[in-house]
Amino acid sequence: MVRLKVRCRCIVVVVVVAQIFVVLWFFSQPLDPPQQFLQRLSSEGGQSILHLKDQPAYYYYASFGKELCVREGTVVDESSETHCVCHTGWLGRRCGIPALLQSSPWIHDPEMINSLQLRRRVKRVILLLPLSHEFDIFEANVNGLRDLVDVFIIGERKLNSKASHPLLKKLKNGWLGDHQDKFIYVPARESYLMNSSHIQGIVHDGLRLLSDIRPDDLLILTSGEEIIARDVLVFLKLFQGYPLPIRCQFKHYIYGFFWRVENNRNGTNIPQICILSVKFFANAFQYQMSELQDGNISKESRDFLNTKDQPVQEWTIPEVGWKCHLCISAQNMFEKFINLPQGLRPKWFLDSPSSMLPFIQRLVKFGQDENLNPVGSANLPRKDTLPPFMWQNHDRFSYLMVNPYETMSIHNII
Repeated sequence: MVRLKVRCRCIVVVVVVAQIFVVLWFFSQPLDPPQQFLQRLSSEGGQSILHLKDQPAYYYYASFGKELCVREGTVVDESSETHCVCHTGWLGRRCGIPALLQSSPWIHDPEMINSLQLRRRVKRVILLLPLSHEFDIFEANVNGLRDLVDVFIIGERKLNSKASHPLLKKLKNGWLGDHQDKFIYVPARESYLMNSSHIQGIVHDGLRLLSDIRPDDLLILTSGEEIIARDVLVFLKLFQGYPLPIRCQFKHYIYGFFWRVENNRNGTNIPQICILSVKFFANAFQYQMSELQDGNISKESRDFLNTKDQPVQEWTIPEVGWKCHLCISAQNMFEKFINLPQGLRPKWFLDSPSSMLPFIQRLVKFGQDENLNPVGSANLPRKDTLPPFMWQNHDRFSYLMVNPYETMSIHNII
């Protein structure tokens, strides 16, 4: 009987130990991206910290002996230890300079171009943006830049104190689930109703949810309407020696990629500073969006920041990407306008969807903006003029490719 009791106790101990090991093994397994995001979102005391990690450099480079070529811009099968063969649209010894940068004055300065070097440890990229209804534009941005951006800090844009939180709901339901391990969600706050304070809130609340931020980490400040060109980001991530800060000039569209907006119409295409390092943002602008928007850099800051590896010289990237204003469905456009404060709504806007939806459709059909001004010229989207992800998913984004009301029999009432 004694032996039987001992054996029973041993069995119980073994079972308990086995259960402990199973539990430890279970919790040591990595969660898939949506579960990781929800776990961080629901942590006690608010959203938990996301740790920035380094990406292996071999992913971005093709190695030929001691020679490195930028994989994105290189025809790998035709390259060798003595020569990187570039794809069309790529330049430089390493095939890492997008052709669109050729118009930048500094690229023709022998001293600066000679200091341009590939990084052995690639830069981490932090992309910050406010988002309200521009879900398709953001999805194209994420899918196009997934392997280049290390974290997306997304601020829900609260247009008024009564507005709901559609972005948070979509994220909790698994939207873009494969990418959520790179998302930081910044909730809307009533104190952030004004655009400048909202972006400041994204910067303040978003960056403090990141750990291991380094001075040379790159910040990209965009909006939910903007898609950054992939080749530009490849260059910025892999090289050092180019000057900062950078202003961004986008190709402007409205309602879809079938209406191209003329440059500088009503000042809408004036480039803003949108790319700079954490060190530059901290020392030149003290993390303040108002100072960054003013763009004034003191002599003391210039002297402190200016080095051979990081020269200080303001410059503009032309056609850095696409800005598609109000590129949402007519129904979402109505919801966006009705959630705006009364003073920010278009003058013609009424609360009645039955009258407003046909009116919005007319604006899209005839190419008039929310102020009833003609927007420019009709544009036929082509593969080389569209964000690649949208072209590859043409059927899904057809309402942004072709004017959905072009053949509708509605009259211009303006």
